[in-house]
Amino acid sequence: MVHHRLTVLPLVLRRVRLERAVDVTPRMRRITLGGEELGEFTRDGLTLPAFACPGFDDHIKLIFASDGNVRDVLPAQLEHGIDWPPSRTRVTRDYTPRRHDRRALELDLDVVMHGDGPASAWARDAKPGAELWIVGPKSSVVVPEDTDWVLLAGDETALPAISRFLEDRPLDVPVRAVVTIADDAARQPLPTREGDVLDWIVAPAGDENALADAVRAVEPLPGTPYVWAGAESRALLPVRRHVSKERGVPKSHVNITGYWHRDEGHDPARAGANEAVVSPVSWFAVRAAVCLGIPSALAEGELSVADLALRAGVDPAALEPLLAMVTAPGVVVRDQDTVRLGPLGQELAVDEHARERFEGLHAEQVIALADLAPALAKGTAAWSRGAGTTLRQSVVDDPERYAELAEDAGGLVHLVTGVPALAVWNRGGRVAITGPGALVVADVLAEGTGSCPAVVEDPGPLRVLRDEAGAASPFEFTETWGERDVAVTALAIGHRTDAEAETLLRVLRAAAPVAVLIEKLRPDGLSPAAAEEALLHLATLGTPPRAPADLGRIAARAGWRISARRPLGWGVECFELAAIS
Repeated sequence: MVHHRLTVLPLVLRRVRLERAVDVTPRMRRITLGGEELGEFTRDGLTLPAFACPGFDDHIKLIFASDGNVRDVLPAQLEHGIDWPPSRTRVTRDYTPRRHDRRALELDLDVVMHGDGPASAWARDAKPGAELWIVGPKSSVVVPEDTDWVLLAGDETALPAISRFLEDRPLDVPVRAVVTIADDAARQPLPTREGDVLDWIVAPAGDENALADAVRAVEPLPGTPYVWAGAESRALLPVRRHVSKERGVPKSHVNITGYWHRDEGHDPARAGANEAVVSPVSWFAVRAAVCLGIPSALAEGELSVADLALRAGVDPAALEPLLAMVTAPGVVVRDQDTVRLGPLGQELAVDEHARERFEGLHAEQVIALADLAPALAKGTAAWSRGAGTTLRQSVVDDPERYAELAEDAGGLVHLVTGVPALAVWNRGGRVAITGPGALVVADVLAEGTGSCPAVVEDPGPLRVLRDEAGAASPFEFTETWGERDVAVTALAIGHRTDAEAETLLRVLRAAAPVAVLIEKLRPDGLSPAAAEEALLHLATLGTPPRAPADLGRIAARAGWRISARRPLGWGVECFELAAIS
């Protein structure tokens, strides 16, 4: 599990206006936004901080509505963050700030003028004074200090971030930059220094190999590089593979982000991992290919069917029906007797998040749906029928499953910035935390309150958290609660059944007079898969997603009452519990 060092920023919804617009090139327009809400301001009784974007590749969300009613789709501003309600008409686009003038309260965004997307249409049509709503940035990535040289790569959409790096120079090291453009008119002056090398590559639009070829051509400098790339998602797949496999750059020094997706119509062979596989037979076929390591085996180049079967450890005759099935969604391409990766296969070979759709805990939850009907009829969890045990016990027994939950919990860092301000910590410094998000919350409390919380878990999960924290961690790692002033859960309830959640809360009740639960009860309002998440919750735990009232009933059975409740954003809430006397 690799973590980039982040500077977490306050998430604020801001209303800005268009001050002016100028064409930087025939293909890129710079819009200058201004307004009082780029400074510190007050809304609905909340004093909100001034805009900040310290990182060269920070991004903000521009908010639009497909029906034009933008105010109906805005997130709710919280004291420490925002919360996105569900919406069918909300449309957002991410952009990197090109320039921020704190004194003038101005913000520049560079918009590539291609297509009829909501942002380019707004940049084209808006007049000075036009209103725009933005959110973010939520965090800035910190470039590792042990970097000896930097490689920046991207297409036109990456130019704002590349320009920011060259201007701000987070590190005073040599830079090699490559930029692909479809037209020579897209060139623009960039602030390079002596010792930097900048290459412009003119390539036809849609050339998915041009950027990777340009990156391969960069002569490496001595020492450890930091590689940053931003471009169309598929153009980055061979870049990822080259950087990790051929150059061997540590993951901690790689930041590659798909900025946009080329519209290829409805060709399933060019869709991503979420869209390409619609038939259950196709899904299981792709899962088998991933589990057998077929995308990884083909990552270095085409193979004969016999050689691929040898790599996968299966009989060549048995492999043929599988290859036939995974050709349509684009995992592989058959060329007579040889096999090579298709677009989806390239994605699966280099993107672990794409593979998670077909292997790991999420895929196991999908498989549990096969037992959903009989489980519903008997009022049990489909997961338990297939696995013979609960989801909680499964992740306790399998460290890899728990590690997936811990990795997913990393997003809490953007939501819990206000938790140290709770008055509950004044009760004393003996704080203990459990759950996959324990380390995130422990870090925030240590920095914000000066306490040094203990991390409590069962043996297997505890080893995962201890290994993730590292030998230098100041936290105590223990299997027992002992006597505490405050007991905390950090996403510990979501993978437990109601009975298991009640048992945990009884343990907390015996350990401390008050408790703080930081738990996700509903899907993120920005998620397009909310219904899917709800069904998987039903299949794995045997109940629909819990409402706050459901959590209150579980807590009451364990001897608690909810004394305070605060939304933190993205469906996560903070509950303070007081013991029932």
